[in-house]
Amino acid sequence: MTLTETLRDIKFVVGPDGRPTAALVDIAAWQHLVDLLEEAEDQGLLRGYLARRRTARTPEELGLISWEQAEAELDAREEASDAPVG
Repeated sequence: MTLTETLRDIKFVVGPDGRPTAALVDIAAWQHLVDLLEEAEDQGLLRGYLARRRTARTPEELGLISWEQAEAELDAREEASDAPVG
């Protein structure tokens, strides 16, 4: 289903003045719109990463961390969530 087809299936609720006040979207069209938005967001993140990659001189400038640092941060989060409450 294309975006145009999805948009064609949307029904609009209009107010007394004839202007749209809400949209009624069937669940299949809604899910398709959500999928399209998620894909667009992913593409934006990738474009941002690629732009930073062109200018970064080190992994740190790119925002990358070593596996050891990532593992230590994950362990610290796990320990914090295991701490007794109260």
